[in-house]
Amino acid sequence: MPQALPSAPRPPPSRPAGAARGAAPCPRIQLLHAAFPPARLQPATAERLAAALQPHLLPQGLVRSAPPDFAPSWWLVAEGRIVVGRPGEDGGLVENRIVERGQWFDIAGAWLDSAWIESATCPVPVTLLALPLETLVACCQADAALLHAVGRVMAERVRELTAGRHELATKDVLSRLALWLLRQPSQPGPDRAPAIRLPVQKRSIARQLVMAQATLSRCFRRLAELGCIEVAGYTVIVRDAAALRSLAGEPPPLVATAAGRTLSG
Repeated sequence: MPQALPSAPRPPPSRPAGAARGAAPCPRIQLLHAAFPPARLQPATAERLAAALQPHLLPQGLVRSAPPDFAPSWWLVAEGRIVVGRPGEDGGLVENRIVERGQWFDIAGAWLDSAWIESATCPVPVTLLALPLETLVACCQADAALLHAVGRVMAERVRELTAGRHELATKDVLSRLALWLLRQPSQPGPDRAPAIRLPVQKRSIARQLVMAQATLSRCFRRLAELGCIEVAGYTVIVRDAAALRSLAGEPPPLVATAAGRTLSG
């Protein structure tokens, strides 16, 4: 009988972009997915963006200016955190927001061909990744998902700036703190209640909310007296989210029904 021919070897299984055989996905690609939610970038796009990222280290302290030897770029925080704000009358920084790992520090300077336009300080050393604008634009032309993600990032930044000014003009100190707490990430506490780990010292939170530190302490005590929260050091446990939302002037969340409709909860 004729001998059977050996079967052709099977091709190796496909792997996620940036991942070697048996290895975890490339950390830079993971960062890019975190920075462009909820887009699903094409693997070739993610790999091209990751290859173009250039690291730059910022020491602890005041952020001086963008490095002159980099092309116009979007700047992504890879390690550490940056406190962003505006110069105060006393020469210090009036803090507005905190930029952490996987978030964009500066996206405007590249389009304006200028230095970083916001004042900032680094409470710890920071590693930034520069994404050249030329590469970003070229990838947007090839990947519609990235184009929409870039537009979303810029729109979210405009919304943050607009909302911040509106809140300062219309909300009292207690409402501003309640709203700030609602916007913080939380984890289930020991009794499954949402637990917020404060990311910075309370004086930094006070600066972000444009109030004195003593005023912030009084607001925390008042929220605790109202039964909205419990405070244990730098952990805040939310006991009454509905009351917290009411104080913040936020509408109640929408609850899905079995029929697919939504009701205010």
